[in-house]
Amino acid sequence: MLQLLAAAKDTFTSKGFAATTMDDIASAAGMSKKTLYKLFESKTELFRAMLLRSLPEADYADAPLDGSPVSRLRNMLREAADVALSPGEIALQRLIIGERQASPALGRMFAEVIMESGTDHVVELLKAVRLERRFEDVPLRLIAEMLFGMVFGHDHFRLLTDTGFKLNRRALDRRIDLAIATFCAAEDGAGDLPRPA
Repeated sequence: MLQLLAAAKDTFTSKGFAATTMDDIASAAGMSKKTLYKLFESKTELFRAMLLRSLPEADYADAPLDGSPVSRLRNMLREAADVALSPGEIALQRLIIGERQASPALGRMFAEVIMESGTDHVVELLKAVRLERRFEDVPLRLIAEMLFGMVFGHDHFRLLTDTGFKLNRRALDRRIDLAIATFCAAEDGAGDLPRPA
């Protein structure tokens, strides 16, 4: 099944959703169209399964669970960056943007399956974090959305629009630290930002 979903992702991102046929995907996966239709009733159902398959990658399972709540949040944001800003994920997002008029449901599906799960995960982590006093009455969901915007906004836009853009991991890590410091109170010095070199 993983091979089929990987073949579907490759085919969708190279040809576009509208131009991709179930024949194309079956061929790329090395199976018959009849077998493919036994597994998935439609191309849209297959696309949704492909997005759901991406969730384990975006599950942040590799983020270390030890350390302070702020450290866990930092690790999760780094893992999220590794997934969200990866070449395969950027290609998928370009596909969704390119298909938005012909298939508006794809964007909604992506937001529901991928983006909401990331936001929900950050909200759970924020419950254990001591926030700066001025943010104590701000809904955690809003803070989570703002954290994602602060951390990913610049690099995400550049990667979507400029094929020559190279991600600067050091700058991204610094942005993560600054975003966390904006909302989270320092933890006995452990949450202090490292000084720039």
